[in-house]
Amino acid sequence: MTLSISHRLRAALLATPMLLAGLAVAHAADIDTSKSIKVAMVPKLVGLSVFKANQQGAEAAAKLLNINFLYTGPVTASAQGQVDVFNSLIARRFSVITTTSNNPTQLAPALKRARRQGIKVVSYDSDVAADARDFFIQNTDYAEFGKALVESVAKYTGPSAEIAILSSTPDATIQNEWINALKTYLSAHYPNIKIVTTQYGQSSPSQSLTAGLNILQANPNVTAIIAPDGAAEVGAAAAVEKLGKTGRVFVTGCSDPNSIRQYVKSGIIKESPLWDEVKEGMLVMYVARLAANNAIQPDSTFTAGDLGSFTAKDRVIVFSKPLVFNKANIDQYQF
Repeated sequence: MTLSISHRLRAALLATPMLLAGLAVAHAADIDTSKSIKVAMVPKLVGLSVFKANQQGAEAAAKLLNINFLYTGPVTASAQGQVDVFNSLIARRFSVITTTSNNPTQLAPALKRARRQGIKVVSYDSDVAADARDFFIQNTDYAEFGKALVESVAKYTGPSAEIAILSSTPDATIQNEWINALKTYLSAHYPNIKIVTTQYGQSSPSQSLTAGLNILQANPNVTAIIAPDGAAEVGAAAAVEKLGKTGRVFVTGCSDPNSIRQYVKSGIIKESPLWDEVKEGMLVMYVARLAANNAIQPDSTFTAGDLGSFTAKDRVIVFSKPLVFNKANIDQYQF
């Protein structure tokens, strides 16, 4: 099956040759889908809503790209659980493994072994060690996302607040990148906002609720929780509601709109940045297909169907700018 590139995009590419100088360009029209390939998507854990949205997009793209698709992963946020899944996929000779990492170093040996056996590895969302994958799909620019997280609460807490962070696990790559980015942004723009504690909810709504309750009970002056994890944001918002602190403590994070809709409408979450998880799942499959075909190079531009054009700079592909959900727009999004 051949996918056609739009006339508009073709014209834009021809009109800007200098921008593409030195870059290999893989157009959608060039994608060879004649041979079926097996691609697995291995999230940090199955059951989390943001990863289900990735799955939805990946399944749709897989049908277009002649991909035999498998969605599988551990039931808890476990690096060893992911390693066990990888070993099974290697034994079954999958063409491509795509994954978002619970621990970048613990996953590396199994993924390196997969690559040595000719299996392509594409990480997305939370990266693995760079030498353990072929390409990484980064959700957003880290600095931009750190800024979005801070601004989502700072305008409501004021410039001299005590805030807390509720993350997933201590080793989660993407969460640590965002936390570092938001700390840098705080230091530059809100030097009087103080982070009083950082807790972890293990990407579990129930454990995140417990952690959120602990944060608020132990730190009564906290007026915001930044929760850069889907389950953590839900748990933090539920803790605010349970303790009757709506309007006094504000929550932000990176959960899908369906999971946080009630808290956005109640005012516990004023703003919450993310990206379109469904479309990101589609991009993961396009990159997997191109990687399997050896049709994407470490520094190249390529087209992923209707998603548009992307650049694989140093084998890193930035998917999107932050998409900020609020009461005015959240009902436009259903995932």
